[in-house]
Amino acid sequence: MTTTHPDGTPLTPLPDLRFVAVDAPGGGLAGPRLSYMEAGQGPVVLCLHGIGANSMGWRYVLAGLAPGARVIAWNAPGYLMSDPFAADAPRAEDYAAAAVALLDALGIEAPVHVVGSSFGSLVGAALAAEHPGRVARLVLLGTSRGQRWKGDAERARMLAMRASSIAQGGVALGRGRWQALVAPGTGQLVAGLVQGMVAATDARGLMPAARATDIADVVADFAPRIAAPTLVVTGTEDRVNPPEVGAAVAAAIAGSRLEHPAGIGHLPELEAPALTLRLLRQFLGLI
Repeated sequence: MTTTHPDGTPLTPLPDLRFVAVDAPGGGLAGPRLSYMEAGQGPVVLCLHGIGANSMGWRYVLAGLAPGARVIAWNAPGYLMSDPFAADAPRAEDYAAAAVALLDALGIEAPVHVVGSSFGSLVGAALAAEHPGRVARLVLLGTSRGQRWKGDAERARMLAMRASSIAQGGVALGRGRWQALVAPGTGQLVAGLVQGMVAATDARGLMPAARATDIADVVADFAPRIAAPTLVVTGTEDRVNPPEVGAAVAAAIAGSRLEHPAGIGHLPELEAPALTLRLLRQFLGLI
């Protein structure tokens, strides 16, 4: 049954979960399986989710861009039946290499548009810097800078918070964390989507991603090497990565465009799908 988002965007069923085998030893993975969702045909748009999310968070983008693009929403190592990394503390570069391995396994050689949300924006920045020939355009939503720039005390606090938040499992994480991810006053439909998405999170996915974030600084590590045209989007109500974080990342990427949509929190792809789809279609040339 179709439900409508408050902004008028239809809520359609998610695509089936798909699986592909990649080179596990070469990518530092504990096994070869990566999972993803896919919709549409045309130019490839690769969607990279956040630290407590998965491919379900891209439901509006999968449906909304499918008429003009082939949208692939991955599940990073350790998420939603993707095999985890073998190491406990992978780097952002390792996630970027895993994303390239997914594209290779799917036979996609041409540059793709990359859309990353939160931690996925950090991975997207690493992908664009480390593998510039694979990225046509880059979009960073709920833009993450990483944690290294914050100092030792704050980094330790964040890692401890992450470990505590996932200790009781994904369902408890969803119940305790969802309000921090969206703007105050977010309605029941979006709240349910966010909680359901976060509930699928497992410590095998979240904690390695948290450690990768801890040692990364997009501004210093990746931004100076990003040549792809880049759009940075941070809502004015984002309490995870506030607007000044997105502004710092945008300032470090030559020629980037910065958007601060009013009244939107950390997840514009779920909170404001109509706005997000409009920005993506325009910037990616999918109109």
